[in-house]
Parts: sequence; structure tokens; C-alpha cells
Amino acid sequence: MLRSFILSLFCVSLSLAQSTVDPLRPPMPGTLFLRVQLPASDTVKTFSSHYRIAACTTPEAKAFINGKETKVYASGAFVGFINVPIGASSMRLTVKNANGDSLWREFVLLRPAPMKNSPHDTLVIEQAMMEPSDDLWLATGDVLEVKFKGSPGWEARFDIPDVESGIPMHELPASEAGGFSGVYAGRYTVKPTDEVRDVPMIFHLKKSFWHSEQCSSAAKISFFPKELPRVAELMGKRPYLNYGLGTDRLGGSKLGFLEAGVRVVINGKVGSQYRVRLSEAMTAWLPEENAKLLPPETPLPHSLAGAITAIGSGSYDIVSLALDDQLAYSSEQLINPNVLAVDVYGATSNTNWIARQLSTKGIENITWQQVTADQYRLLIALNHPHWGHSIEYSGTTLKIKIRRPPVFASQDSVLAGLTIAVDAGHGGDNHGAIGATGVFEKDVTMNIVRHLENVLKAKAANVVLTRTETDAPPTGERIEGMLDSNAQLLVSVHCNSAGEASDPLMLRGVSTYYRFAGYHMLADDVYDKMLAIGLKQFGVIGGFNFVLNSLTQMPNVLVETAFLSNPEDEMLLLDDAFRQKIAEQIAAGLEEYVRANGLNRKF
Repeated sequence: MLRSFILSLFCVSLSLAQSTVDPLRPPMPGTLFLRVQLPASDTVKTFSSHYRIAACTTPEAKAFINGKETKVYASGAFVGFINVPIGASSMRLTVKNANGDSLWREFVLLRPAPMKNSPHDTLVIEQAMMEPSDDLWLATGDVLEVKFKGSPGWEARFDIPDVESGIPMHELPASEAGGFSGVYAGRYTVKPTDEVRDVPMIFHLKKSFWHSEQCSSAAKISFFPKELPRVAELMGKRPYLNYGLGTDRLGGSKLGFLEAGVRVVINGKVGSQYRVRLSEAMTAWLPEENAKLLPPETPLPHSLAGAITAIGSGSYDIVSLALDDQLAYSSEQLINPNVLAVDVYGATSNTNWIARQLSTKGIENITWQQVTADQYRLLIALNHPHWGHSIEYSGTTLKIKIRRPPVFASQDSVLAGLTIAVDAGHGGDNHGAIGATGVFEKDVTMNIVRHLENVLKAKAANVVLTRTETDAPPTGERIEGMLDSNAQLLVSVHCNSAGEASDPLMLRGVSTYYRFAGYHMLADDVYDKMLAIGLKQFGVIGGFNFVLNSLTQMPNVLVETAFLSNPEDEMLLLDDAFRQKIAEQIAAGLEEYVRANGLNRKF
């Protein structure tokens, strides 16, 4: 049953399907109030020159930010975007009603001063900008690059205890050091005879024979000529490899997910990630929690790639590659023509035949390439769009399971019989974004998903929800549930939000996200349908590193319906009739995709 709550006399209601907790606790209608969402505490530290304000009051009240009146929307929301000077500054939010009553809250914003150049005459070595910043394992031939910031214009060097001392460093031009002077850099190439474990580097800055400074690095380095390279066995659920060490709020850019038991070659480490040698031309990074180091004498994984066989089974085509070991792999969806490319690392071809049975229906051709001496590529040309694939080992045989397009009998019911996984973003203790009115993203998305569930069921689709109002499993469990359900499509519903240092009035609109090229048409179709209900354009974003978009097993799309941080978008999301329209348009986008990429006849 749907409940509604009243934000104020003129507030828009939000109906929460099967919800037991009202995310807002409004006062009685007409009562002046001030509820602040951002800043979230009385004292806030920020490094940005601007800060976003989000609050709400009675819709008929007036609101002021530092004495300047700002618009109060029909929902009661008001927002702002203020300048933040360096140091400590105060900010006051005030609301007033027609009777002259007023309420206010005051906040302190702390913005640290930016880093400055060190003085020339006072000799100092700073920890700021010191590199490396993480502990390192290095192998023979690796180049150790070091850097520190200190007093400009002097002589710098560094020592590696028990290895070498007095390694020269040079001062970088300010144009190569972020505009700073006094940044010194040096390097050292690891020799076969170098062996040391967990030692800091010692940096020296010399002004004269009698006047010098030294400082030890926080990071420690290790040279393991007798232990590297060595073998690691992947462990845990859905272990993965990263392309590099870069990261953001979604984590590092992922090369792909593998499975426990796969063996890889480790030839270094930075911080908590092992460096993996995939081939002579490719390196990846493995989080240490997903790796079990095997004894140093363990043989390095390598295999001849043997025969390729392909059979059809149910709604899948299955391609098998004979190997001698469980090697690392990655896959890529190519389009125009549609090809599934699977790279196997540490494999050398001994493929002398490719056997394809007539039971395969979706495979046009199978070929292979030896990309490098130890990188083998399997190319599976498809006669249909990408509808999902999975890769796993059966013993040491690599099996690629490729889903064929769904078959529909009627243009009027293309979703009939399909199993569609629907994910309401966030949930439980994870509120997601918070609107200026105080509404939680998790409640809005759950409500939209309930509408979407009803729409899809009316079209005779089978719907699998990843969570409910009261049960919000972690992402890993959501993924397991979807895979166990054999879902054929996945849509994850979210609400967007500006960051704390972004102008909330400048960012609004709908966006859709996909990870793999083969699924971009799904994101396009849903985006196109969402625009039809008047939402502003924010864009279609590819290569998105969200964990649910990383699933290769089914076409998937993440929908950021609108910006909760934007008051006008928030009012749309607070309108149950509009949330119903969102659900209908998402379903229409799914229909468009299936109609264009499914089959209206049996093979």
C-alpha cells in the first residue's frame, strides 16, 4: 500500500510503496521550520573555493544565505552556491515568514591554505609531494622514481640503505612540478644483485658542507631478485584485475573479472596492489585481498592453446578452448561486425582444428590470433547483437557461454517471457543522494522500481528485484541473485546529484550509463524514451565503471533519472505521477531495444 506524506501546504507528495519509515519528519502545515541537508554539520572542512548549500523551509517563507535572498521553490527547497575564502569563515542561513517570525543556523567553513614554496634560505625537506607514497616491491630492471619538495636551489640526493648511497637528484622546472619550485626528482634502476626488504629511502638536501638536512620516506621499498616473479592464485568472489593504479569513487578502471583458482604472474607491488605480468606487452594490477601468493618455486603459469570446439545448448552457444592451466583472460565486445574477442594470457597456440557443431545457431565463424608470444586471442564472430556472455573454467578447459537473442512471437508483447532484473539504487543504511527537502535517493528509486515492476509485469515479463524496501543486500549478493535468476536484461535506477563543490542549478537532467560497447544501444534507447517526458539532457555515458555495468552476462544500463540536488528536478522526482512516467519510459526503452535486437522468429 502507498503512503504519502505532506511536506507543507504546497509540498509535493512522495508515495513510498510498502515503506515503513518516512524519510521526512515535517512540522505541522504552516509552521516555520528550517531543515539543512548541506552543510551536514556545523563545521565543515573543504578544499574548494565554492560550496553547495541545500536546505528547505515552509514554501511560503523567504530564505536568505548570508543575508542575500534566494528562491524558495514550491517544494520548500532552497539552494545556493557560495564562495569560500581561505581560512575560517561563517555562513548563516535564515528563513522568515509573513508574520515576521524567523529561524537561522550558522555554520563554519574551513578552507586550508594552499601549499606554498619552501623558503630558499631555511633548509627543509617536506613530506608533501614525496614519492613514492606507497610501499613498493620492485624486480630487476625496474626503475625506482623518487621525488620530494623542499627548499629550492640546493643540492639533493637520496640513499637506498644497504644498496646504494648518494644517488643524484635534480630540481624540476616549476612548469613540470605543478608550479612549485624546490621539487627534486631522481631515479635508480634495480640491479640483479640488489636485495633489500622494507627499507625507507633517505633524502638529503645540502646547502654547504656544514649545513644539510635529511628525511626518511614514509614509503618502504623491497627488491626481491630471488622471489620475483612468482605465482599468485586468485581467491574470493569475483576477483578482478585493474588496468592501472588510478582510481576514483568507482574504484580503478577494471580490465575484467575472473574466477578463483586462476593463476597469474606477480612481478611487483605498489601499495596494496600486486603488479601482474599478463604478457610481454601488457601489465595489470591485482588487489592483494584477491591474491594468495604461492611458494616462490611454483612454476609460472603457461599453456599451449589446443583445440577449439563449439556446440549449441538451449539458448546458448558454448565455445571451449583446451588449455593446460587456468590462465588469466579478458573479453571485449566488438561491433560492426559483432565479434566477441577473448584474450588468454600466457598461452601460445597449438590450435590445429576448430570444430563447430550444427547445433550452434548464433556463431558465424571462429578464428584465433597469436597477438604476442604469450597472448592468444580467440575471435568469435556472431550473427546477432551481443546479448551476454560468461567465461569460466571446467578443469583447465576455458568455456565461453554466449547467449542468443531472445525470441518473441508478437510485436505487441516483445517483453513477454523475458526475465528482467531491476535494481533500485542504494538501500538500507546507504541513503544515496539527499535532496534539499531531505528526501533520500534510496526511497525515490525504490518507488520508481515498484512502478516499473508493475509496468513490466503488465507486459508479461518476469521481474527480479535486487532489493526491497526492507531488505537491501550488498552489491555482491545482488549480482549473485541476478545471475542465479538467469536474467536477460538489467536496469539499475538511480538519482543523480551535484558534488559539494558544484552549482546545483547548473546540473540537471537524465543520463544513462553503459560499460561495454555491445550494450550502448540499450543505453541509447532508454535515454531517448526518457527525454520524451521533458527531462533535460545530461548525456549517454560509456565505459562506466559501476560494478553492475561490469556484468557481461546480460545487456545492462544504469539510469540516473534526474538530479536530486537540483530543486526543479527534485520536484519532478517528488511527484508520484512523474515517477510513474519514468517507469513507463524505462520500460518503453527496454521494449525498443528488444524489438530491434531480438528475434521475431525461431531459428
